[in-house]
Amino acid sequence: MSTDDSPSAMQRKAGAGRPPPEIGTPTAAKLLRAAAMQAGEDVAALTVVAGQAEEARVTLTPVVEALDEATLIALVEGPDGRYGLVLLDADTMGALIEMQTTGRVVPRPATPRPPTRTDAVMCADFIDRVLELLEERAADADLPLAPVLSGYRYALALSEARAIPLTLEDVPYRRFRLSLDLGRGAKQGGLDVILPYDLSPAARAGGGDTSVFTEALGAVVSEAHVRLSGALHRVDMTLSDVAGLTVGARIPLPREALGRVAIEDIDGRVVAHGRLGMADGHRAIRLGTSEDAAPATPALEAARPAALPEAEPVKAEVADSAAELGGVAVPEHTGPDMGDLGDLGDLGDLGELGELGDLGELSAPVDLATLGDLSET
Repeated sequence: MSTDDSPSAMQRKAGAGRPPPEIGTPTAAKLLRAAAMQAGEDVAALTVVAGQAEEARVTLTPVVEALDEATLIALVEGPDGRYGLVLLDADTMGALIEMQTTGRVVPRPATPRPPTRTDAVMCADFIDRVLELLEERAADADLPLAPVLSGYRYALALSEARAIPLTLEDVPYRRFRLSLDLGRGAKQGGLDVILPYDLSPAARAGGGDTSVFTEALGAVVSEAHVRLSGALHRVDMTLSDVAGLTVGARIPLPREALGRVAIEDIDGRVVAHGRLGMADGHRAIRLGTSEDAAPATPALEAARPAALPEAEPVKAEVADSAAELGGVAVPEHTGPDMGDLGDLGDLGDLGELGELGDLGELSAPVDLATLGDLSET
């Protein structure tokens, strides 16, 4: 039995003449898939297996309508006034937070809830790493889309979907959608990256006007909720004293505390002052500038951050506040003019004045029921 050992036969056996094996051409969707998997490992030691990315041209309206309140909406900022979004669903957000706090992903779906500011902060590094890797790999692959995908980083989290059209321009966007297997099957999540479809004319010209975005962002921020606390007075107590407090126990307050209520932000910094009173039958604080309030009590002065300037105490207004709020008699000089007393001379020996004794608590407890109505003052 003969064999054909001719060169042509050997080439056929080796597969000569066949088209070369097809090597996948890099695309933005494929690069994003790889970036998401590496970012999970880099940021949170989280095993992420991403499915095939879907790419589509979209407008903002369908994006806003499809969002639910459990989705983390991250605004990302790019060069030349360009802005986009990164969306994380509840399971992706939950897996990232669980890995960073407990070191493992709980094998059950995350409970849907509105994302908090802390959630956004804990997911920001993952978002930045995904965008950074996408930018680097697009540049290395010399993709035509590289300039469109480059330079984006996490800016802030939007509290609700209706803030999106107020913040982003109404232009076409390129949307990439990824399904994610998180923690070796513990959770099934998703990631969306939404960026402007193309460079704006201003960006292509090398500059951009960000005034529209600035105004829109200002409108969103102005509607944000700010939590303020009113600090009437601070008292140092031992643990045993605190444990001994019961319903109806009284804590003495200095009278001047009523006219010097400190208004503090969430970090404990004093942003304003006011005085305590009544309005419509409820306890209330009338806000004012530091010049409108009485001097702070020593306890509040000690707790005030040193970076904030001290207010000048105004004695006349202390007397007015005390008279209005507590019914405290304020001595006034109403007698005749004494004129110049001249030299009184030697007063002589005043004798034995005796012991003053224990003066007790100089700052008597204040009955809050005696406070005036702020609406009448």
